[in-house]
Amino acid sequence: MSNAYEVLEERISDWGLSNEEIIAVYVVGSRAREDKPFDKFSDLDVVVFSTNPDYYLQNDQWLQSIGKVWTSFMFQTAKGDPEKLVLFDQGAEVDFVFHHISDLDHLIKSGRIPQSFQRGVRILLDKTGNGNQIIPQTTTIPDAPPITEGAFLQVVNMYCFASLYVAKQILRNDMWVAKQRDTDCKQLLLQMIEWHAKAVHGSVYDTWHAGKFINEWADKDIVADLKKSFGKYDPNHSWEALIVSFELFNRLSSEVAAKYKYAYPDHLFSHKQTWLGVQHDKHR
Repeated sequence: MSNAYEVLEERISDWGLSNEEIIAVYVVGSRAREDKPFDKFSDLDVVVFSTNPDYYLQNDQWLQSIGKVWTSFMFQTAKGDPEKLVLFDQGAEVDFVFHHISDLDHLIKSGRIPQSFQRGVRILLDKTGNGNQIIPQTTTIPDAPPITEGAFLQVVNMYCFASLYVAKQILRNDMWVAKQRDTDCKQLLLQMIEWHAKAVHGSVYDTWHAGKFINEWADKDIVADLKKSFGKYDPNHSWEALIVSFELFNRLSSEVAAKYKYAYPDHLFSHKQTWLGVQHDKHR
């Protein structure tokens, strides 16, 4: 598979070189990182600066000059930027993010390094001669927003609300809905795990993003609980997993609150714990 990606990089470079609308192309993500570099399952993340970015997002004809396409579609990055996700022959996945050339000009003039470049970036094509000015001298951890008391309480309240809803769906044996909403709960749990790691290890501690490498940066006892927090498509097993998740979130959030001296809604967790116990006894 690595050879397939090497070929794709060459073809993307050639495509950009022969296309006057393509000004610069960068590789970011795992295939540009030195720390935790790519493996055989890694996709290719490409950032393209163009004079006509909308065309390439909305059309597929240009892809034929790069490789045989299985499928492609529009999506959004985690930051909300539009991207073109493409599945090429041999199952090679490429994420194309397009920006207008004016964005590159602004970055160069301001000296600002894009967040997606901070962990590592490679130049695939640069017609400006100045593209290296937005390459970081050293790789850095992207800045994370501060853990404010307001944000903390919002996540706590949302988790308690959402996990209670999941409990009701499990008790109804409406497992599809329960699994869907449990995904929301897991996102909130992940946020608390990240905050807990920073509370314990310091604000610059690297928690990556979207749960990547969580088995490495999260505490071992947290990982052990996570292994029991994903239930099967079964009411009894899902209930047990929900209780593990709830107790883990309760412990982590109380420790985060203590660390930062934030208000903590003990009564909310107490009420919910009582409710869960009563409902479980009723439905045995």
